[in-house]
Amino acid sequence: MKKYVSDYLNKGVKGHSNYRFVDVIVNDDNSLFIDPILIEISEDQWSKEAKILIQSFFDAFFEAYSQKNEIKKTELLSHAGEQNGTRFGYGRGDNGKGNTAEGLLNIFAPLENLIQEIPTMEKPEDLPLLIPGFAEDGLSDLLTNILHAQLNAFTMQQIHKYGLKSNGNARFWSWDKEKVCWVQVEKPSFYIDGQELLLVPKQIVRKKYLFSTSQYFSRIILERIRENGGYMDGDKPISKKEIIKAKRFSGEHWQYDESVSYTKKNNDALDEYHKKLPIFYFENGNSMQDDKLDELIYGYSVS
Repeated sequence: MKKYVSDYLNKGVKGHSNYRFVDVIVNDDNSLFIDPILIEISEDQWSKEAKILIQSFFDAFFEAYSQKNEIKKTELLSHAGEQNGTRFGYGRGDNGKGNTAEGLLNIFAPLENLIQEIPTMEKPEDLPLLIPGFAEDGLSDLLTNILHAQLNAFTMQQIHKYGLKSNGNARFWSWDKEKVCWVQVEKPSFYIDGQELLLVPKQIVRKKYLFSTSQYFSRIILERIRENGGYMDGDKPISKKEIIKAKRFSGEHWQYDESVSYTKKNNDALDEYHKKLPIFYFENGNSMQDDKLDELIYGYSVS
């Protein structure tokens, strides 16, 4: 039987219109992920602080790879693996390859050479874009670790609203922007069935990121090539649909290969993508609406 946060906090009252957090199933995985773009474009104080914390980590991360600093890379990835406090994830048991520093170092191995040729790589969303095998599950886990202390503070704030208190201390690693390193802290926390609970603000989650290699190729690279006179049939532009259909035979990872190749030669393409991503999100409604969260979590919309 599924149990929800609301069953413990608010006598089972359902509906995300009632909460600032995602009312996750606490005894199963929920197909949701923390989205760095939603944090970037959110105007609330929590998100503003989270944005600074995240960028602090990734400044150190990309610098370590740019300088090929093996010790620093290992240190940065030692506390960045799978995180279960949020109850987010696909729930298919394949997250294990990235839950150790060694696993993450293997996943990010291409980055050391990429960043030499694409110095405009500087944001968390660049990783799923240009690193194969690193997607929502891996990035969301990494962001959860970076924000662990902040998520714990948010969790405690929310449970206090419903008259509950900490039922145990948790010792965990979290990113410290002042010291620019991971620090181990011990904080009052909230446990359900012996497992730490981390509530997540509902405005920063999505079921699937809106940024992807295919979107980058279609919305940035193809349009830039067209502006320079490419992909034309006489004086008429060839449709994106036709271009993509024709290129499918170039190989399984053709979009990734072409995106990397183009960006190596045109570093500013990634800068352009960074600037346009908030616009792409606005076109798609930014955060998930309460009814969509209801349907995803409960299986029905709460009127």
